[in-house]
Amino acid sequence: MSNPAQLKQSMRYQKWFEEVQAYKARPEGMTSAAWCEANGIKPATFYCRLRKIQQLYVDSLEQTSIVPVKSVEPPAVVEPTFVELAPAPSSKTVSTSSGVASILCGSTRIEISEDISEQFLLKLIEVASHAK
Repeated sequence: MSNPAQLKQSMRYQKWFEEVQAYKARPEGMTSAAWCEANGIKPATFYCRLRKIQQLYVDSLEQTSIVPVKSVEPPAVVEPTFVELAPAPSSKTVSTSSGVASILCGSTRIEISEDISEQFLLKLIEVASHAK
């Protein structure tokens, strides 16, 4: 702002902008006319200033270079896919003979063989005792 007239105009616009901000922050239910009267401004004068501030804002937006935003496609939703897997061949031989003991829990029957570890048996009993 090299010239005094432009500086004066800028100061005027700043004052009007502050008036508009105060107007927007007025108490809920307060009419425009009541706000103008409380601030010593004629309603016609206030609305004229408001229009000038709005036009100044629009002009500044038009002068700003607008870079178009490339539209981005949302990522495709990938549905989960389930694949049936065959059981892996076991190197451990499974005994087909009936177990030494059985645990009945509701309609479930657990056959226990001779080669079960003590740790696994204790865990099995603990879990079965909590089953419903």
